[in-house]
Amino acid sequence: MTSSALPVFVAVLALAVVAFLLRRHLLPPSRSLDAPYVRVPVLLSPAERSFYGALQQVLGGRCVVFAKVRLADLIRPRPGLSRPANRRAFNRTLGKHVDFVLCDPDRLRVVAVIELDDRSHRWKHRAARDQFVASALAAAGIPLLRIPAAAAYAPSELRARLDPWLRSSGDHPP
Repeated sequence: MTSSALPVFVAVLALAVVAFLLRRHLLPPSRSLDAPYVRVPVLLSPAERSFYGALQQVLGGRCVVFAKVRLADLIRPRPGLSRPANRRAFNRTLGKHVDFVLCDPDRLRVVAVIELDDRSHRWKHRAARDQFVASALAAAGIPLLRIPAAAAYAPSELRARLDPWLRSSGDHPP
């Protein structure tokens, strides 16, 4: 490289580095090639949203309701497992979520989990997943209520299904 070409080369290299850094740090995240994501339009399906509204009405502040909670945020492998067994148990919870979690409003202690069962729950692979979630929650002492998905929910029927749970949940006020 000649001595007159060296400053041009350094200038072009410097511009390339600056352009890279500007693109990497100043573009909105949605435009980045490293993050090929778009926003999901809504968090809950129409059936889940309908149920959520009925649930809020029925609970009247007795519980805080969280939607689409990761199973790994609700349960963990029991102490005393070997490292490989612990990892396997934890990995089984990853990628799974539950529809709704009811929590005590004071400490956010989990009171119960609710799963809405639509027709996908009849599929063989889904049934195996549902059985695993049910047994894992039972082992952890977390009640699970399965409710058939519907277009609308009668608050009186929902209240009748939830009240026994809420009354029997340890330190949660009735």
